[in-house]
Amino acid sequence: MNIKMGLAFSLRCIAVAALLISLLGCTKLHRPNLACDYEPPPLALASALRASVTTLATDIGERHCWRAKNLEQAATWIEGRFKALGLDTKRLPVYIPEGSYPGCCPLTLWNVEATKIGGRWPQKSIIVGAHYDSKVATPGWKDHEPLIPDQLGTPGADDNASGVAALLALAKRFSTKKTERSIRFVAFVNEEPPFFKGNEMGSSVYARKLKDRGIEAVGMVSLETLGIYSHQSQHKRLALAGLIGLPARPDYVAFLGNQASRSFIDRCAEVFHAYSKISLRTFTLYDPAARWKPWSDDWSFWKHDIPAFSVTDTAFLRHDHYHEISDTPDRLDYETMAHVVWGLGYMLDALANPSHDNGLMGDSGDGNKTGTGSQVSPTYCNLR
Repeated sequence: MNIKMGLAFSLRCIAVAALLISLLGCTKLHRPNLACDYEPPPLALASALRASVTTLATDIGERHCWRAKNLEQAATWIEGRFKALGLDTKRLPVYIPEGSYPGCCPLTLWNVEATKIGGRWPQKSIIVGAHYDSKVATPGWKDHEPLIPDQLGTPGADDNASGVAALLALAKRFSTKKTERSIRFVAFVNEEPPFFKGNEMGSSVYARKLKDRGIEAVGMVSLETLGIYSHQSQHKRLALAGLIGLPARPDYVAFLGNQASRSFIDRCAEVFHAYSKISLRTFTLYDPAARWKPWSDDWSFWKHDIPAFSVTDTAFLRHDHYHEISDTPDRLDYETMAHVVWGLGYMLDALANPSHDNGLMGDSGDGNKTGTGSQVSPTYCNLR
């Protein structure tokens, strides 16, 4: 009887999982399948990631509108790092009007953009972004809770100093490389609540001004919480997350996006799993679920029909330090994170140089396409 009941329960779980996936989106596991020209990340990469996270989360600390001095210090530090790489660096204003958020307005905050100009199609850009603000204190960790800015908030090591550290590492990697398309590395302000999905969200301001600036964005990658790959407490985890393809074990990184970005995500995944030892799970949400509950700054680009996805360790689905004062640099796994960033570098290289990849990124040679065309795989040395 117990065996029958257990079997019936398992079948029900499988049925529920199938229903959820069919209603919400598509999921896929990509195990590492290393290409013959794969090289491991340099040892210095993990140290550089740790140093960047420590600067933002420890030396500077909380970074949000109600800690404007810290937020400006972070923007200045990021700007200096970009300029030191010789990249064309700009501050782009994000204005918070009077009366909108008591205690932090009116105020002008900044997105910080650094551009590697493409040599063949400079007007076509790949956007790589990460928000550098941290969440203001609230009674709990969830986004909709009331603000208590006079209390100590999270230092934001994983969310999202880790994303900024990856952004800076990728900018350094491409600062001396020739690319066909331009790459725009952008540190966004105001991703965290109460700004998320609002008019003053930094990435939203940036995305809606692209056309006026004459920038044709062919795709966007959001770097969002990238540092946790060890087993930690998971009381915040949603019980159904495993049923939609995002299991509790922290042995993978995820590409999360909307259904319209699925082809873009699939091409990027094909490159990533050939150049990283970390397993990858891709998950694409159908609308309206994607627009109702997006992951991060990728949402801002979906509104303008730009394919985009978040690269993430899955944050609160993986660990309880998300949005807590315990989100500190010592909890991150920098060696594993380095493998993720290293794989993203190869992926970005394929996006920025579409004529070099034999059609892998679905480009016919005119620099326009990101999700159609032939799909030619790298040469693998450990086919399974």
